[in-house]
Parts: sequence; structure tokens; C-alpha cells
Amino acid sequence: MAKYTYPAVFGTEQEGGYSIYFPDIEGCYTQSETIEEGVENAKDALCLMLYNLEMQGRPMPTSSKTKDIATEDDDIVTLITCDTRFYYNYFEGKAVKDYMPVH
Repeated sequence: MAKYTYPAVFGTEQEGGYSIYFPDIEGCYTQSETIEEGVENAKDALCLMLYNLEMQGRPMPTSSKTKDIATEDDDIVTLITCDTRFYYNYFEGKAVKDYMPVH
């Protein structure tokens, strides 16, 4: 379980909102209505995909440099960081107080 950082591409949708994908993580996609929601959704999608790779014992993909990612004119490329310990703790039933807000 570790922290990882990968670039995410936020594409603007004609109907509004954003489609988000990670060029380095096959099949890792999400969407959102706002940038703020998109960052959270992207973090969640990335973390779940990387957690699954860890559980399968597969190597982590190499992270691209943001300047090397081909995009459309209005796309936004940003870095997303996640910590797979949250998913490990969640799925293993351990306390996650360090990761989740207390209500």
C-alpha cells in the first residue's frame, strides 16, 4: 500500500461537465459536473484501480510527464495523488479514521 501520483486529463463535455481519464492506467475513467468534483472522483477511480493492481501483485504503470500527454485544446491535465492504504483498510475492515471525516 502506497501513495501514487499520475496525470489525469479533464476533457470538457458539450453538455457540460468533464470526462476524466488517466493515460497511464488502462480503463481508468470517471466524470464530473465540476472540477472540484472531478478531482475527488479522479482520486477515487485512480486509487481503486491501483489498489486492484496491488492486490493482483501486478507492477504499477510508469507515470507520464504532463508535458508529454497529447490533449485537445480545451483539455486540462493535472496530477492526482492517492493513497491505496485507504482501500486496503476499507476492504480489510480496519479503522479508517485518518482518511475519512468523522460525522
